[in-house]
Amino acid sequence: MVTSDSEVLDASTSYSYNISVQKNTAVIGADSPFGALYGLETFSQLVSAGHLNYSTLAVSDEPQYRHRGFMIDTGRRFFPKEHVMQLLDAMSYLKMNVLHFHLSDLCRFSVESKLYPTLATASNGFYTQQDIVDLVAYAKDRGIRVMPEFDVPGHSHGFRALAASGDLVYCSNSDIQLYMDPKNKTLTTLKHLFVEMAQLFDEELFHLGCDETGTPGDCSLASTKQLEVELIKHISSIGKTPVGWEEVLYSTAAASKSTVIDAWNHHNSGQSTGLGYHSIESAGHLFYLNHASLSYENQWADIAAGMDDKQRALLLGGEISMWTDNYCYITQCTRPGSPVAHWMFNRTQDATFLQSIGGMVWPRGIAAAGSFWNYNASLSATSTEFLSCYYAQNDRLAARNIAVCPNGCKCDEVSRCGKPYPQPHDYHDHQQQSPHLVV
Repeated sequence: MVTSDSEVLDASTSYSYNISVQKNTAVIGADSPFGALYGLETFSQLVSAGHLNYSTLAVSDEPQYRHRGFMIDTGRRFFPKEHVMQLLDAMSYLKMNVLHFHLSDLCRFSVESKLYPTLATASNGFYTQQDIVDLVAYAKDRGIRVMPEFDVPGHSHGFRALAASGDLVYCSNSDIQLYMDPKNKTLTTLKHLFVEMAQLFDEELFHLGCDETGTPGDCSLASTKQLEVELIKHISSIGKTPVGWEEVLYSTAAASKSTVIDAWNHHNSGQSTGLGYHSIESAGHLFYLNHASLSYENQWADIAAGMDDKQRALLLGGEISMWTDNYCYITQCTRPGSPVAHWMFNRTQDATFLQSIGGMVWPRGIAAAGSFWNYNASLSATSTEFLSCYYAQNDRLAARNIAVCPNGCKCDEVSRCGKPYPQPHDYHDHQQQSPHLVV
């Protein structure tokens, strides 16, 4: 039974549900179709665990946080459309509801632009606009919102085709950070581009990045702040809520009061909510799953620890992140060096890349999904009860054809259960090629 059949999916959507089992009858109740979807997922877990042998059972459940996210970095190593769909499936099984789609960075701009057609075609892999429409629809069917991120003004090497055409300007002596030039070329181009991109996503949140900027050449702290301030105003003016990594508040101080702060490094969401900002907790030492050495125990965490009620109301939730720095064909796609999984950058290695990413994310991300749903301080991550659920959930993912690291195994970027992923015989040749020439 569903109270409302509305299929509107936004930050206010209710995912609450209840399950009642009496004798031979089971009833699932929910406020929305998406809550009913979660109820069915829990019901399937109860069936597989054998808990429906009891004559009477009642479950009432709802998430503690409205933002239970997973960030994938396709601005470095491209994630094929089918890979993204598999990750969305896994998210839905774990009741995660926001895909943070990091779509531009040092290696590429990952989305087709009709206004600037050379922008994405200069990269080794991109999504057509129809691909984005398809992925947003696929995600929505699973109760997942898609928050795009186009990372500016730093991390902007992927925009270089527009510098070649004279549509935007980099800081002098840099092809990584964009400049707020006196003629406003950069600002004007980004405004037009972001309007085009925003129309592809029905999500309210629009992530601008704004992290790890510096003062190269003619770029100053003041000019960088001005560019970020103008972009934040622009995103707000087109009906979106701007999001930025913590530097937008603590480094350039460009954040407006409506900007959502994505805490990841030197600051936590307790600090930004204490200053009155809506925030997301993405702490690297807890939730950056690209660190293979990070234990699953880190992901079982109270992201609201030490917060008062006012701060908790400003905390949207948390995210796990899977950055792909270690899959770049050279260091950050910009300078010499061979990251550990550099040979997987080549699109001929898509299948291996999927297995590698799956092994890095799952099962560790299962613990984080539980933290974002409803953290229980009385449940230790090393307890028999926790581990039983953790391993069972990973087995369920594997049984549904999700790429995972098997229980009892150790996985990293280049190996699974102690066995290296096979490398192509000619990967040294691939390493030397420009990424634009690799097919």
